[in-house]
Amino acid sequence: MSPAETFSMAAVQAFLDEVTALKISNSHNDWYQVDVAAVLDGCHVEGHEVDPVSGDALLFLKSSLMFCSPETGAMRHYPRSLVHCFVDDRRKRPDVNDPELLYRGELFSVTPESEQLCWVRDCVTNHEIPIVQSAISTWMRWLNKP
Repeated sequence: MSPAETFSMAAVQAFLDEVTALKISNSHNDWYQVDVAAVLDGCHVEGHEVDPVSGDALLFLKSSLMFCSPETGAMRHYPRSLVHCFVDDRRKRPDVNDPELLYRGELFSVTPESEQLCWVRDCVTNHEIPIVQSAISTWMRWLNKP
């Protein structure tokens, strides 16, 4: 087994371990452990993000993203060329419609409305901003990878 395959297998296992630690239903956990794991078999997984509240997840593959939602059973695949990142720093100019929001990072896709990716990381306190900036940095490295 090549080092890249070993790394990818470890990345998939780290993802599945993180999902198992979530407070989601057994059926949602089983969906990740069986169905999502089967789809990922042989894929080069570079990283992941999991929303601990919804249980939704993003998997960063070599040249695409996979969005997983256990609630809807959706597994959506987005080529990197269709994914964009926006960052809004609202600390100096608050939004009148959402004055508590200080900082936002968003990954989204240019796809039909019913298939759009919209992965958002919001900050309403200053101490959250470095964590979100770190996540955005990971997104940007992935987006700009040759």
